[in-house]
Amino acid sequence: MSRNEDVKHFLTRRRAAVDPAEYGFVTTGRRVKGLRREEVAQLAAVSVSWYTWLEQGRSISISHGALQRIARVLKLTPVEQDYLEDIVFGHRAVPQSASRQLPKEVTAMVEALNPHPAFIRSANMDILYWNEAARNEIFDWSTVAKENRNSLKLMFLNEEYRKIIHDWDSAARHTISAFRSNYAAAKQAEEFEAVISVLNLQSADFRRMWNYHDVSKIGAGNKAIIDKNGHINRFTYTSLEIENLPGVFVLFYLKSVVEPPSAI
Repeated sequence: MSRNEDVKHFLTRRRAAVDPAEYGFVTTGRRVKGLRREEVAQLAAVSVSWYTWLEQGRSISISHGALQRIARVLKLTPVEQDYLEDIVFGHRAVPQSASRQLPKEVTAMVEALNPHPAFIRSANMDILYWNEAARNEIFDWSTVAKENRNSLKLMFLNEEYRKIIHDWDSAARHTISAFRSNYAAAKQAEEFEAVISVLNLQSADFRRMWNYHDVSKIGAGNKAIIDKNGHINRFTYTSLEIENLPGVFVLFYLKSVVEPPSAI
């Protein structure tokens, strides 16, 4: 999908998600949900034709100020606003194509995090390295071909991986939204587009969720993994970018401990 198509679908979906009543517009007699183009233009102090061209992904002169006003009208989150700027203006100076040569001190750090699961992942979701705890408690990436060691591919194309993800639908949407955000910011998009191409061909679920145009960041959160005995193990996780390796992240998982009930 082209950047122009990304702009079109993202703005259209976000416009449809805004309740016109919040801005005092009459809501009866509308054929579609959300704000009309002319209402966005009015609220953002831009011309209707200019906003229409922006939403169509045309090549027009765009200022940061105008785009920020539109973001406020559409009630975009900071992550969504970053994403909009990325797909409109191009790329920010963030994640580049990840180097596959990992320094020894970085892999040693991941090993030292045992007995806690930790692994290294690139911005396009390729898994580059993992420790024993990650292999035992998350997934053994050595069991799949190197070209398939990618969180997004595994999420949609690997049945074994899919079965271990508790609340798969929610987890899959979150993974796609983070991938999309990284993709928009990437200076070199080839590694992202290779993943998208494979998934578009092989997964109807991916095609459906990709069209939601959700965006998010993977910073910290919660993960639930189903082990081989059917037990749900819950983790909190943190993602840290390696300073001298833009677009390469260490993910650290900490198992949540459920306290036993107190004796009466």
